[in-house]
Amino acid sequence: MNKVAKIEVILLFSLLVAGYFFFNHIMGLRAEEPRRAVVGIEALMGENALVPDIHGEPYYNKPPVYNWVLATSFLLHNSFAPSAVRFPGVLSLWIIAALLFWLVRKYGDWKSALYSAIIFLTFGDLIFYGAVNSGEIDLFYALLVFLQVMAVFHFHQRKKLLLLFLVSYFFAAAGTLTKGLPSVAFQGLTLVAYFAWLRDWKGLLSWKHVAGIFLFTGIVGGYFLVYSQYEDASAFMLNLWSESSSKSANNAGFGSIFKALYSFPLQLIQITLPWSIFFFWGKKAKWNQSPLAVFSLVFIVANIWIYWISPELRNRYLYAFFPFLAILIAQIISKLVAAEKVDFKLSRIAAVLAVLIGVAFIALPFTEVLPPALISIGSFLVCGFLFLAIAVFQFRFTQNGFLHIALILAFLRLSYNICILPVQAADSKSTYYATQVDEILKITENQEVFWTGYPYAFQPELSLAGESFMKDSLSTPPLLAYQIPYYYSLNTDSRLMYLLQPTDETWLLGEKQYAQNIGGKVYFEFKDRWTQNTLVLYQIEKP
Repeated sequence: MNKVAKIEVILLFSLLVAGYFFFNHIMGLRAEEPRRAVVGIEALMGENALVPDIHGEPYYNKPPVYNWVLATSFLLHNSFAPSAVRFPGVLSLWIIAALLFWLVRKYGDWKSALYSAIIFLTFGDLIFYGAVNSGEIDLFYALLVFLQVMAVFHFHQRKKLLLLFLVSYFFAAAGTLTKGLPSVAFQGLTLVAYFAWLRDWKGLLSWKHVAGIFLFTGIVGGYFLVYSQYEDASAFMLNLWSESSSKSANNAGFGSIFKALYSFPLQLIQITLPWSIFFFWGKKAKWNQSPLAVFSLVFIVANIWIYWISPELRNRYLYAFFPFLAILIAQIISKLVAAEKVDFKLSRIAAVLAVLIGVAFIALPFTEVLPPALISIGSFLVCGFLFLAIAVFQFRFTQNGFLHIALILAFLRLSYNICILPVQAADSKSTYYATQVDEILKITENQEVFWTGYPYAFQPELSLAGESFMKDSLSTPPLLAYQIPYYYSLNTDSRLMYLLQPTDETWLLGEKQYAQNIGGKVYFEFKDRWTQNTLVLYQIEKP
């Protein structure tokens, strides 16, 4: 690597670190982040961290491990702030990148190792969504899956089967207690596919495998055994099955599955841009089929079909595949850029992109695309001219085309944080809910408020191919936008508890119709933009 490339790598990683870690306080929690944060707060402040709670009542949708991770982050930051919620996800991202570099370097070459880490960190959906909304569970879960799956490869290469099964099943258990059944599928499909590929049936059927299964059963079964001392463990497990099943093809119609069959490849290409484009040059690159690359391909083929036919697929569900895709793409790119002609073309493409992005940033403040009152013209102009400076640099140094493109992505993420994120934050639902909670606390003079309403009832079931084999009935507090309990905890250091039977002269929050039905006196009302219900702050006065 020449001197210019080394400088570019240092600058690239500096920009990525700044972009990922230093701006997580700007945007309020959104998407699934506030729900994860509330359950994490309850794990820290509740009576029993083994039982996931929400509003002080059992929460059945996810097991507890990520709640403990968030609770640890809250303790480290001494805060429930958005940056504390997002820290574990961003840290998980960088741990994966570091492990990627180490593993690819160990079983390949340093250039592919560096490229793998950079590609993973700059996948389009990851850099502009997953690492922005990093308070969701999926980045941490991707780390657990990566550790689980790579233990299979690493210890098989070292011919240590007992460690292979013990370590992989340990992380499979951790993943199961984080997100439920997907980790079981990853473990079973990966082991069968890889050992079949190697024709190592003896290893797969050995007593060492049985030891791994016992470890998994002991950890997961032990947790639910302890859980059963406090709540209904069978109903909890049934709901975890129902949650996973509802997002899979198990209960989907043929039409939904057929649509997923042709839409999934386009979705996967889109979320892994710009690097997915290089798959089209895979044959031309004649990439080196290293054992790690072959294993990555086996893992993807063995597992991705479950998501391929899933009718309710979210982009973030695929993050567990991103490290393995990065390994394959890095092999292709390292071969392509070895050709001076291809490297030159990539550097020219990068320079032109930098010019276009720079011009866009300079022009954007003078259009009506963004609210003029919310933008900082100076920030846009500075970022725009810096992109033009990067373009000049890339026109001057025509080598390292891959690094040029990665540098643009890294600086684009930083520019997004500086210029766009504050605009989005000012007009976000989080800002709206934070304002409503502030008004509630002002009216109540920071006295305790309780969430009220008719319980939300649902029936999880065990079903296969549309046939139901078991069903149960569960209930939770009524649903509301989770930014509300989050900002309540952030401002009061207490939980928004659920009160089934509202009491006199207590500050209560609930749906307007419910409050009217029980004779509540309304002091404040606002719209829940998620449920579309009108919520009111009210009291029941003594007769």
